Amino acid sequence: MRRPGGRIGRIPPMTDPNSTAEPASPVIRRRRGLPLIWLVPLVAALIGGWLAWRTLNERGPTITITFDTAEGLEPGKTRVRYRDVDVGTVQGVAVSPDLSNVIVTVRMVKGAASYLNDRTSFWVVKPRLGFGGVSGLGTLVSGAYIGMDPGTGNGEALTAFRGLEEPPLIRSSSPGRRFALRADRLGGLGPGAPIYYRGIQVGEVVGYEFSQDWQSLTIPVFIHAPYDRIVRPNTRFWNASGLSVSIGPEGPTVALESLQSLATGGVSFETPGLGGPGDGGEIAAEGTAFPLYESRNAASDARFTRRVPFLVHFDGSVRGLHPGSAVEFRGIRVGEVTDIRLDVDPVTGEARIPVTLNIEPERLGSDLPAAHDTETAYARMRVLVEQGLRAQLRTGNLLTGELIVTLDLFSDAPKETLISGGPYPELPSQPNVLDTATKTATDLMNELARAPIAETVVELRSTIQKAGALIGSPEIAQAIGSLSRSLAELEKTTQALGSEGEPTIRALRDVAENTSKLVRQAEKTLSSTDGLVNSSRPAVSDLQGLVRELTAAARSIRGLTDYLERHPEALIRGKRG
Repeated sequence: MRRPGGRIGRIPPMTDPNSTAEPASPVIRRRRGLPLIWLVPLVAALIGGWLAWRTLNERGPTITITFDTAEGLEPGKTRVRYRDVDVGTVQGVAVSPDLSNVIVTVRMVKGAASYLNDRTSFWVVKPRLGFGGVSGLGTLVSGAYIGMDPGTGNGEALTAFRGLEEPPLIRSSSPGRRFALRADRLGGLGPGAPIYYRGIQVGEVVGYEFSQDWQSLTIPVFIHAPYDRIVRPNTRFWNASGLSVSIGPEGPTVALESLQSLATGGVSFETPGLGGPGDGGEIAAEGTAFPLYESRNAASDARFTRRVPFLVHFDGSVRGLHPGSAVEFRGIRVGEVTDIRLDVDPVTGEARIPVTLNIEPERLGSDLPAAHDTETAYARMRVLVEQGLRAQLRTGNLLTGELIVTLDLFSDAPKETLISGGPYPELPSQPNVLDTATKTATDLMNELARAPIAETVVELRSTIQKAGALIGSPEIAQAIGSLSRSLAELEKTTQALGSEGEPTIRALRDVAENTSKLVRQAEKTLSSTDGLVNSSRPAVSDLQGLVRELTAAARSIRGLTDYLERHPEALIRGKRG
């Protein structure tokens, strides 16, 4: 028989209820194994272990980021994002042991370890206002977060990073290449300054740093693709910051690359021969360093690579001449001044000013074979000196008083030659026009200072006094009286012409002859006194005018006499028409 819920076993035999025999003893048996109730915690433990293993397996690396401040960062809330995707969470924020900054602990997602190297950068994204515009406005609603630019390449793996205070200008994923510019001064440039090619922005200035000797600057720049292919080994960069003002024959010219370059500075570049027959297509390697010129003109002059030094001694003042002043040949720039010194002879005390010039022989044309070697350039210059080539100081700018050194041929210059034996060959000099005029004026003043001016003044006064005495002398008064009497007689003769014919003509001839004699006598008198009355010009002028009038009167009388001889009837009938 089977008992419900029990086990199948042997059934004891039936007994009489009225029997006095003792009942049989029960048999107790123990079960083997765990009860089914223990399966529940066992399954729960297995599930918990699996979840823990999965959590540990999916957990990313823990890193630390050092910032100056923890503004806007909250543990458990602030995220680390790359392209707006969460790649980590801030776990804690603590002050560094030296209290100089804060250390932010971040738990990154799984798989982020391959991007955490020495090229990875972090920064806090928050609202910023700069010359490039406004950024981070979205954080006004969502709150600040940490931006990440993962490192690429085979960098050294790191777990501790130094956070940036400003977002990087160029992300590692931006296509293009980096180059370096070298300059003696920054010239208004700064991070984010634009780089232009033919007026189009093609890159930015990344930053700047001093060289190890603190004498120059290295300016990293980034050129975006595809414009980075324009950069060749012969590319020239120049500073395009601010305004460029020049004055030429057509008037002032103002050049401005852009308004942004006026505010933040800028750089422009060009590649000579790009796309031309001489363009080999060689693209500059990434990281190539180029010199940064101060202006476009300086960059253009960079094609003249050969410079030959010369020495010139000037005796006069060189005020307005300085290193960098132009050296010109008939108005064309052929070099520049590199050094100015003062040389005083301790024995004689004579002072001379040696000026060192750098001549660029390539500027002098193809007829000067100086592009081959320096000795050839010196030989050609020696021939020009023998033909009259001289160095002379001239004014380059009347407003500023700047001087320049000019080279020109002087046909009347004394024969000289290129002087050798010093550190550089010496060109003979020619005094400038101002020094020559000053010397001439000085010599004239010295001559005037040595002239007997006092004695001359005394003699002049004596001459004036003698002239005055001569004018008031009896001879002049007698001559004037004779002239008056002659005029009176002439008037009487004219009145008597109507009644006397031939006698009148003879009388007129006599009067004319007397008048001529009187005029000659007056001329002799005036001629003898001409040297004494130079200072009495008004009186002499009056006397000369009187003599001219008397001469004209005598000429008229002579003409009247001749006419009456031919026509005596004119005394009665008058002159015919």
